[in-house]
Amino acid sequence: VLEDISAEREITETLQKAKELAESAARLKSDFLANMSHEIRTPMNAIIGFCHLALKTDLTPRQRDYLSKIQGSGRHLLKIINDVLDFSKIEAGQLRLEALPLDPCELVTGVTRLFAQGAAAKGLSLETVIDPAVRQRFIGDPVRLRQILSNFVSNALKFTNAGGIAVSLSAVDGAAGDHRRLRFAVRDTGIGIAEKTQARLFQPFTQADGSITRRFGGTGLGLAICKRLVDEMRGTIGIISEPDKGAEFWFE
Repeated sequence: VLEDISAEREITETLQKAKELAESAARLKSDFLANMSHEIRTPMNAIIGFCHLALKTDLTPRQRDYLSKIQGSGRHLLKIINDVLDFSKIEAGQLRLEALPLDPCELVTGVTRLFAQGAAAKGLSLETVIDPAVRQRFIGDPVRLRQILSNFVSNALKFTNAGGIAVSLSAVDGAAGDHRRLRFAVRDTGIGIAEKTQARLFQPFTQADGSITRRFGGTGLGLAICKRLVDEMRGTIGIISEPDKGAEFWFE
């Protein structure tokens, strides 16, 4: 019996050490990527910026086509880099939320305007629905709120080929003290998502299925980052969807 207890204790200690080493390695990796954020983003922004300037000069059609493709690929790569670095920053515990004055109505209309051209190019309607009760200014992190909402609209645009997208903002009852609760939602008429898949969407590196990754690309980090940001704001996030009946992504 004593030998069994000793062996069990040794196994437990070995597993604990292995767990601590794995956690330490994960923290070091996340710290490294978080600290490299500026160094990694800067050259990509330079490539995209100089492509933009070059496209304003006199070019042959072939040169313009090449530069446009470089610029488009650069923007896509920067989006992936931003997702990886944001997630690493969150994992490393380096995420800091701002507390700044913001107008949620202006934030929603601003995000909608950002995607208006992309929606028009696909022949989709893109509307904004704002509850008249939402009038006052708030204190929060406008950059992170815009990031979450933009992710939702970008996904809706990506997975919708007919119909339209609606971005809504409404007040929610049940707030206490000086706090008020707002609900942001993005509804589309796209491909929809099966119920069994929905619970996994907010986990890192997860998309609806393998074919989604092949057809549309992406890291599978966007929604996981959104969830972590909403959690940091002490909010909630979710999805309402059925296959072939569109989807509504929301957060409060």
